[in-house]
Amino acid sequence: MPRRKAKIDTSLPQPTQVAEVAAVTSEVASDDLARLKLQFADLEKKLQASEEKRGDAEQRALDLARSQGALMQRDIEAVPTGKKVKVERLDHYDTVGYENNRPVRKPVFKTVEVPTYFYKVDLPPCGGIDIKTNGISYYHGVVYEFTDDVLRDVRERVYRCWQHDAAIHGSDENFYRKPKMQRLSARA
Repeated sequence: MPRRKAKIDTSLPQPTQVAEVAAVTSEVASDDLARLKLQFADLEKKLQASEEKRGDAEQRALDLARSQGALMQRDIEAVPTGKKVKVERLDHYDTVGYENNRPVRKPVFKTVEVPTYFYKVDLPPCGGIDIKTNGISYYHGVVYEFTDDVLRDVRERVYRCWQHDAAIHGSDENFYRKPKMQRLSARA
């Protein structure tokens, strides 16, 4: 079914877009501005310290993850960092009592070590600029360090964004298949 183009009424006045730069620092008190500058300098020191702590193998893994997608390839892979982090996982439920003849259960967690991976978030044009998980934005083109659980979620959502983009822009997955003559009949 061909798509219809929207008719534009040229008799109506067209809206104009205005962009103005607001001076943010003029509304911030000088003591707040000094405090913010100190916080910024402290964050820069912490970033430099964390980058210096990174080993050679981890730095190579990060460089490999950053280089993916540079030549327009679509298959972005997760690169193991070689590190493990401790996370809480559900072990079992304990029954702590009964209410209305039903057991009241309390979850018991255990600490386990899970590996981390570097992954570059590569979104299609229709995917926006970021993916949000638990209120944290993961921006397009940036490499992040994820655990298994978060990596699975982010990779699936990126994949679904690419599927959506292909569906919108007419990517035909049956292009090379031989067409079938399918008929419905009441005689069978």
